[in-house]
Amino acid sequence: MQISLFAYGSSQLPDVMAAVAGRAFEAVPAWLHGYARYRLRRRIYPGLRRQPGAVVAGTLFLEIDPCALARLDRFEDAFYTRAEVTVSTAALGNRYAQVYLIPPRSEHLLTGGDWNLADFAQMRGPAYLRRCRRQFR
Repeated sequence: MQISLFAYGSSQLPDVMAAVAGRAFEAVPAWLHGYARYRLRRRIYPGLRRQPGAVVAGTLFLEIDPCALARLDRFEDAFYTRAEVTVSTAALGNRYAQVYLIPPRSEHLLTGGDWNLADFAQMRGPAYLRRCRRQFR
């Protein structure tokens, strides 16, 4: 069984996703309504939680196979909870997808302000990608 995965943080970077999941996937821009992305205290990646009226832009990766999903679960570890959501895309309409959320027990780590992919890629991207590649050799 293959699924779609909504990425809203560092996994949106194709090289990071390929390093973690073990291969590249087709991807399209997507939006998740009713959730907000926040920076996480003492971490370089973001967290997502429900928030009425909010919208998070991200990337929908298509046809994630069970082996790649297991690698992604290992990467995201117990810090996140994987859940099913509905995302909107311009190309494909609404689609069911899996997403990694911050569980309620960790919401105290969310800080004010949105996390920015372009800033992350510029300031931390290369080092983060090297770390991902080392983790999944």
